[in-house]
Formats: sequence, C-alpha cells, structure tokens
Amino acid sequence: MKRILSSTIQVFRQIKSDPMMFAACFTPFIMGALIKFGIPFLERITDFSLQAYYPIFDLLLSIMAPVLLCFAFAMITLEEIDDKVSRYFSVTPLGKSGYLFTRLGVPAVISAVIAFIVLLFFSLEKLPVGMTVGLAFLGSIQAIIVSLMIVTLSTNKLEGMAVTKLSALTLLGIPVPFFIKGMVQYIVGFLPSFWVGKAMQSNGYINLLIALLVASVWFYVLASKLIKKLAG
Repeated sequence: MKRILSSTIQVFRQIKSDPMMFAACFTPFIMGALIKFGIPFLERITDFSLQAYYPIFDLLLSIMAPVLLCFAFAMITLEEIDDKVSRYFSVTPLGKSGYLFTRLGVPAVISAVIAFIVLLFFSLEKLPVGMTVGLAFLGSIQAIIVSLMIVTLSTNKLEGMAVTKLSALTLLGIPVPFFIKGMVQYIVGFLPSFWVGKAMQSNGYINLLIALLVASVWFYVLASKLIKKLAG
C-alpha cells in the first residue's frame, strides 16, 4: 500500500508541474458550474427551453469529469513508457500490476468519486442516488477506456493528444437514444456511452449493466494491447 501511495503521489507531482494537465483536474468543477448556472441563464434570456436535453448535459458531466483526470494520468504513463521508465517500475517492488493499478486503477477510483460529487452538486436533473452512483462508476470505466486508447495507440505526447481527440468519438453514443428512434439507433450499441444514454433516457438500471458488459469487452481488448506494449 505504501508503494502504491508513493507512486501515486509521484504522478500527482508530475501533473502539478504541467499547467495543462493540472488545469484538467479542476475543469470538471468549472464545467459543472457553467452547466448548472449557465444553461438556466441562457433559457431565461432566450425564452428557449433546453429541459429536454438536461439528461445529455448530466451524462457529459458524468463522463467528462473522470476522463479529464484519467487523461492527465494517461499522458504521464505515455511519457514513462516512451522514456522506458515503465520497465524500471515493473522490476521494482511495486511490480507491473502495482504500476498499472497506480496509473489506471487509482485515477479511476478518484475520478468516480469526483464524478459523483460533480453530479451531486451540478446535475440539472434530480437524479436518484442509485443512478448517480451508477453514472459515476460507468463514467470512471469510460475514462479508463479513453486512457487505454491513449496509451496503447500512441508513442509520444503529440500522438497522445491526437488520440485523445479521436477517443472523443466513443462519447457519440450519448445523444443517439434522444435523437434517433427505432432499431437503427442500435448501430452504435458497441459504444458503452450509448447504453448509458439509454439508461438515462428510460431510468432503467438494466441498461447500466449492459453498458458495463460492453465496457468490459473494450477494457479486455485494450488492456491486452497495453500488456503487450509494456512487454515489448
């Protein structure tokens, strides 16, 4: 536990030294405040109601809050792999599993807590506690998927930024249930974000379970690629 804590603190120190990544850690709260107070303000001055789209804004909060923190950890991990530092950690008492946990597991846990807090204070709709917990948990899993995409598909920070933009496509499943009706919407059923959107639309917890299953497939494929990359 001490080794994991020490390694995690080291990552946070690296994040603190990079203004962009440091800012990313606080952006969810800024984004939450803008949505919570900005959307109602726009509705008042324009007399145009966005209430039908409140669930979409809440879903974006539940996913973007974890993604931004995990993005910072992913960029640090990518730099360590590029500099061959990850191999050093693998042969230390921390071990490969401990290294991966501090770079993927720890930020996922922290980001789930942050997502829950952000939703609790800034969601536009009054969400049940169970749904809030489910969205925060799945948001952190989505963040792990994005992190794995960044680390496995990139060889340097520049490529990492490009892959980060590409990984945003995995969030396109969120609005689909709200705008596309009928069976055609299931074309994007391979995206976990689609099932999270379905869960929010119907308040159905079964869709959260489907989202978890789909996300597990993504995690398995990407994690396998990461392990091969670290071994190489």
